[in-house]
This record gives sequence, structure tokens and C-alpha cells, in this order.
Amino acid sequence: MAPVDQNSILEAVFGILFRGGWVLAPLFALGWFGWFLMIERYGYYFMLKGSSINGLGGFWKTLQKSGEEAAFKKLERRRFGYFYALASDIRNYKDQGPVAVRNAMEATRHRISVNLSKGLKTISTCAAIAPLLGLLGTVSGMVHTFKSIQLFGFGNPVLMADGISEALLTTQAGLLVAFPLMLAYNFLASKVEKVEEIAWSEALKYESYVFEKKSEEK
Repeated sequence: MAPVDQNSILEAVFGILFRGGWVLAPLFALGWFGWFLMIERYGYYFMLKGSSINGLGGFWKTLQKSGEEAAFKKLERRRFGYFYALASDIRNYKDQGPVAVRNAMEATRHRISVNLSKGLKTISTCAAIAPLLGLLGTVSGMVHTFKSIQLFGFGNPVLMADGISEALLTTQAGLLVAFPLMLAYNFLASKVEKVEEIAWSEALKYESYVFEKKSEEK
């Protein structure tokens, strides 16, 4: 297999950027920024999912066998989890009654949901902007084409081809940036929703367990 010539690859890349006009530069930057956010958010959500869900089985088993103190010591190993934050609210406010517990849980739920949605909104915005930048490049390319026709008529197809090439390249680039980012947004949003749903339902179970136990002790 022949070795890859890095210079020829760079020449091809810069040639595409040159033919696509100035719009390809912000599109290229937007694509890299969107992919960076997508990878960063996926890693964060993967950690959050593991912290919030994977340790719940052990938490309930330890709670039944050894009590609340031992269960929380085991849960603290996954202290960055969504469930840990909600369960800590229940534990800290249980002496103040169910209303105080639920208010604390709702505040924690809202705070975490806002933090989780920050990156997703930015990814969605990048996916929405990319086709518009591509459309702007299409308009710019057609303007160049009409200027070439106005100056040189139809006798110079090379100049006309440059404008048409700019229009088509930017349209294609905008769609290529937007499609994966939109798919990533939908995928990550479903993951976040699943983590929130499971952690919240398990926290409600723990809340019921705590107050049932308190009523039995009275």
C-alpha cells in the first residue's frame, strides 16, 4: 500500500475551503465546536448514568440488610450521581417532614436538569445554524456566478463554475455538519431523560421507605 502524502491531503482540504468561499471557515469551526460538545456531553452523561443507576441495586440490598448508614457509605462511592443528590435531600430533611423533603428534592431536580440541558441546547443551536450558513454560502456563490456572467458573459465557463462550486459546496457542508449534530442531540436528550426518570422514581421509593419506617417507629 502506497504511503499517504500528507501534503497532498492538506492541499486537497485547502482547495475545498478555497472553492467553498468564506462561509466554509465558520462552518468548519462550528462543526468542530459541535463535535467537541457532543463528545464532552456524552462522556459526562455516561459517567452520570453509571453513578446514578448502576449502584442502586447494591444500595437497596445494603439498606435492607445493614441499614441507612451503611447504604449511604456505599452510595458515597458514586457521590456524583443524580440519585445520590436526591437521596441526600431525603436524609437531610426527613426530620422536617414530607413537605420540606419534597421541596428540597424538587429544587435539586430543577438545578440538575438545568445543568444537564446546557450543553444540549448549544448542540441543538449548532445543528440549526449550520444549514443557514450553508444557505448563505449558496446565495454568495450564485451572486458570484451572476457577476461573472455580467462581466464576461457566457463565454468563460470556468468563472461560472467557481461560483456554482461555492454554492454547492457550502450547501453540502451545512447539511453534513447539521445531520450528525441533530442525531447526537436527540440521542443525548433521550439518555438524559432516562437517567432523570430512573433516579427520580428510585428517590420517590426511598422517600416512601423513609417515612413508612418513621411511622412504624412512632
